[in-house]
Amino acid sequence: MVSMRGVRFRYPVGAFELAVDELDVARGARVACIGPSGSGKSTLAALMTGIVVPNAGSVVLDGTELGDLSDAARRALRIERVGMMFQEFELVASLSALENILLPYHVADVLKLDADVTERARALADDLGLTDVLRRKPRRLSGGERQRVALCRALVTEPALILCDEPTGQLDPVTAAASLDRIFEQVDARGATLFVVTHDHGILARFDRVIDMSVVGRAGIAAEAS
Repeated sequence: MVSMRGVRFRYPVGAFELAVDELDVARGARVACIGPSGSGKSTLAALMTGIVVPNAGSVVLDGTELGDLSDAARRALRIERVGMMFQEFELVASLSALENILLPYHVADVLKLDADVTERARALADDLGLTDVLRRKPRRLSGGERQRVALCRALVTEPALILCDEPTGQLDPVTAAASLDRIFEQVDARGATLFVVTHDHGILARFDRVIDMSVVGRAGIAAEAS
């Protein structure tokens, strides 16, 4: 699903640099990425999906070399093939919870919104206990509710790659377990690939593979470190 070779990335400001000599995420794999804050977990996820592009090297997502695409083409590819749940949720304040879940269908022509999609969104929301708050805007939702809305949005497109940044960070243990169950159900149903950035070591047993960024520190990651 994802292949990275000889990748080097440095932010314009600051000394942080991430080096990825070789990294492959197999199709259908369940991968967790752990490590201390600042070790490059979220940057690695952003590179894998073309949110940022490397200063050097190659990133291939689902058979497509991201460096060959324009910003608009990378964005369309992400919307079509990747379900993303951000650590800060990135909900639109002026939209209701249901509208936020369906947002991917309004920002690109590659997805088509119809009655089946809306029903799928409502079913996901019901599974995660959100049915009674679907009309509320983010300011009227708790932190856990906002996180679950973001999770529904990541799942509703039935993506080939599901990428979650701290999906259980603000959830109580029962709700966190339910959220993970829903993620894994989607993975199983679609044969999707799962990549989760997390600080929660208690969930690592549920994954096929763990990439520990602290093994190689801030300088980089190699295949043998995974």
